[in-house]
Amino acid sequence: MSNYRSDELDGLRIKINEAIRFSMRYWMIFKENTFGMATIIDLIYKKTYIEVLFFTNKDVLELGVPLFKIYTPIETKIDFNEVLLQPEFDEDGLISPLKMVEKLNKTIEKEVKHHLNILNKEVQLIEEKFENYSLEDNLYDREIRIYFQDFVIKLSVNFEDYPLIPTFIFSRQLKRIIKKREFVNLDFIKNWDEENPPHVIEVIEYLIDLIVQRLNIEPLSEGSQHLLLEDVFIKHGINNLFFKIHRGQSIGIIHGKGQSFDKLSLLNLFNSIACTHSDFSGLIRIFGKDVQLLTKDEKERIFILPEAIDSKIVSMRVKKAIKHDIKIKPPWLTSKNVLDSLIKNAGLLQLKDEIISVAEEIISVAEEIIFIDQKINKKKFFVETALEVTGLLNKKNLKFSDLTPLDFLLFSIARALLQSPTIIMFSIPSGLLGHLQYEIFNNYINKIKKTFHVALIFHGPKEIVSKCDQILTIKRDTTKIGTVNDLIETLPQSGEMITIELNHPDEGDIKRMLELKSAIFIEERKNEKFKIFLKDDPDKMILQLIEIFGSNLFNFKRFKATLDEYLQYMQFLEQEK
Repeated sequence: MSNYRSDELDGLRIKINEAIRFSMRYWMIFKENTFGMATIIDLIYKKTYIEVLFFTNKDVLELGVPLFKIYTPIETKIDFNEVLLQPEFDEDGLISPLKMVEKLNKTIEKEVKHHLNILNKEVQLIEEKFENYSLEDNLYDREIRIYFQDFVIKLSVNFEDYPLIPTFIFSRQLKRIIKKREFVNLDFIKNWDEENPPHVIEVIEYLIDLIVQRLNIEPLSEGSQHLLLEDVFIKHGINNLFFKIHRGQSIGIIHGKGQSFDKLSLLNLFNSIACTHSDFSGLIRIFGKDVQLLTKDEKERIFILPEAIDSKIVSMRVKKAIKHDIKIKPPWLTSKNVLDSLIKNAGLLQLKDEIISVAEEIISVAEEIIFIDQKINKKKFFVETALEVTGLLNKKNLKFSDLTPLDFLLFSIARALLQSPTIIMFSIPSGLLGHLQYEIFNNYINKIKKTFHVALIFHGPKEIVSKCDQILTIKRDTTKIGTVNDLIETLPQSGEMITIELNHPDEGDIKRMLELKSAIFIEERKNEKFKIFLKDDPDKMILQLIEIFGSNLFNFKRFKATLDEYLQYMQFLEQEK
């Protein structure tokens, strides 16, 4: 081995170049008078980088530097001990950049996956309790909405570096109850234990307790944030129904051909939730209150669409028809007034708040006119927002009579949104949406949920239902609910399937295949193409198929089931009963 540093450094450069030659992730760097390599680490919620510098043997012996150094600014440290303590060498006695890249990749992947699992668990805990949204496409920076009686509190929490202490952003309303500086200096936050931290949801619940104490109000009741159905039985085909959603979520109802499901059962379900149908058993609780105990105002905020439309609006333009004969209720008006009163009664008004309060009492007539004008502008903005999220803003000057059937459904939804709804339920008639309209309608649904914080329950085509937060399938004896992935995971082998295509098979071979007890076979093309729902190991099934058909097995494909396959499987089970 050469004693000249320049030769060693040149050899190191060649090794690094070879290691990253076919890599799209690493590039060569020159720092601290030596060569190294760098890469970007994509943590989904943010990107950071890592640098690895390699030193020559001459540097190690004469300058006392380590064989290599690892630099990264990431706050949640990736554990590089395995790499540092057990470096990989080549036959020439120098560090192997190629082997180092392989080891680094495995370490980064392992650590990132572990960290993301922790963060995703925190998201899941929040999702189970409160309405929430990710901010700027960062899954771990979320706005939380907490619903009290007649007012809402918003809080943003960034926990991308958890288990380090999260970053809190208080809304203006929350700051009036407790200052952020005061909150982060409380023992619960100040004594944050990074080795054994509380869950983010525990911090939120601790804050809720503080709000309740300071405003001297009743604690949040169990289920106050959710629409809950538990062990619900409704005549005409709905049995043992359970689901729970919070505001800003959607449930899509779907059924397969041949299942015991009709329009009457759907209407009975909607009417039971809206408290206009009492012939059901089980528990239906609307945001913490049994459906039988809802007040008139609470019932009026639950909508089944489409509602009957006054014939007078037929000749009106959409922008006028949308407001006809309804009381527009921007939700912020009630919320602000209630919260102002609670803060005042609790003695939490700051000096500047008291000055503003006095100023408002002696406001001049001119200022009052300005104030009224601002309210009108806000109301106009509220109406236009309802039109925008339903795709009707550019049709506001059309006559109501010129609306298409799809526009009429969207018009009904927009009218409901103007009345500050908590729940909207409807059915999308068969054939109402063309294939090119599915994505557009899904965008409407997402905007409606996020902008108006309403729970949506509807029956419709699978292309729309599959994008809902939860999917409800109804069959003869029971119901199932979950995400698309949840439902597919209930299939045998967690939804792994096989399709095969045969080339002039012998009928006896087909009979032998169909007699196999380890799968369910669905014929898609007579004696040529079959879809296979597996009950056993897929590899074992493939070997059996090769043994049966030999060269007549034209091709096969393994794949994960979709919602279509799930419905097909449910239909098969129904027919077998």
